[in-house]
Amino acid sequence: LTLASTSCSLVEQNDEAASGAPAATAGVRAPSGLDELAPGEPCGDAGATETTDLAADRVVARCAPGSPAPEPLPAPTRLRVGTEAPSEEIAPLLLALEHDELAAENLVVEHVEYPGPLALYEALGRGEIDAAVGRLDAPFFDQVHAGTGIRLVLGGALARDANDRGVAQPGLWIRSDQITEPAKWSDLEGARIAVGDGIDDVVAVPLTGVIRQDDLSLNELRIEARTGEEAATLLKEGQIGAAWLDEPAWRSVEGVDGIELVATLPASESVGGVTVAHRLVDVDADRAVGLAFVRALIRTVNTYLADDYQADDEVVAALADALGVEPDDVRATPPWLFDWELRDGTTERLQTVFVQLGSVLYEDEIPEREIVDRTLYREVVGATSVADEAAAGAVGDAAADGAGADPDAQDQA
Repeated sequence: LTLASTSCSLVEQNDEAASGAPAATAGVRAPSGLDELAPGEPCGDAGATETTDLAADRVVARCAPGSPAPEPLPAPTRLRVGTEAPSEEIAPLLLALEHDELAAENLVVEHVEYPGPLALYEALGRGEIDAAVGRLDAPFFDQVHAGTGIRLVLGGALARDANDRGVAQPGLWIRSDQITEPAKWSDLEGARIAVGDGIDDVVAVPLTGVIRQDDLSLNELRIEARTGEEAATLLKEGQIGAAWLDEPAWRSVEGVDGIELVATLPASESVGGVTVAHRLVDVDADRAVGLAFVRALIRTVNTYLADDYQADDEVVAALADALGVEPDDVRATPPWLFDWELRDGTTERLQTVFVQLGSVLYEDEIPEREIVDRTLYREVVGATSVADEAAAGAVGDAAADGAGADPDAQDQA
């Protein structure tokens, strides 16, 4: 499996993580001076960055705490939001619920849990839920291809120490006896590898970035859909050769002799985010609801998750309560960095691997403009210099055409 050549693709970022190259010395970070911002100060251009920036040490967008300020809808409005089992990666939603940031927008939100990405995104495509928060696994792209009109409108969690294999974290953990020498991934041919949702899982992309260095394909491995502690236990018992372990499962293999971390999540772009029904971006439908939802989530990031939120006892306590764990469990793993923006080309890079693996039900990749809509977050933060005049003008024109239009045609700019 190979990816089309790009200057900084998801796969290339993880080539470094799995090679002998030095680990990244500085990861993606929040801007300095956040403590100096006046609470509630409007975001403006400070709330936006160039979405073409894929540097591993780039700075994410941030606004003052309490910004953007609530603009309550005229009447209480019900919204159903789906996720898989809650994890710290969806902290913006969890804390928005815990701290009534959604209620401040007059949104009455029902949080619905689904057993996996297929059920989650099919529910969104059917209109059973209005929004979904989670990773962009293959079923999301199948729903876009099916013409449901769902759109990706916000980014998600970033690993702060991506590419640094000296920091235990979510990633590909392997038994060192599976390869005869470092980075000889061809030794894994035919090996049993546990991946949460198999080849439908978005982590198939960084995994591909590892093994392609030795001309190995995921199709030459025995990929098994196993998650959490089950995968970690099989790895420790030697029944499988490697496993992609997310939080908190990787903690149980950290420090175990003969098991090491060889790849991480991407360094500068999120593989998760917030997706919504098309009506929430359509100016002739419920765009005001979509804006309220996005506004609440961005305000939550700026207020509670701006940087190292684990230093705040109240935030940790709220997260622990939402996750049903102890505060010490929250602090036992590195804090995520949250990025509401969407990097250029991410969805196309993900699709390249999914199409080659046969993870999706189509063969021709869907253009980004038919998947991504950046207009909601740009509007609520008041970003005018990044979202240029042509971009702003395209919102109404595209959305007015209904679900079959390109509601994010401005992203061609």
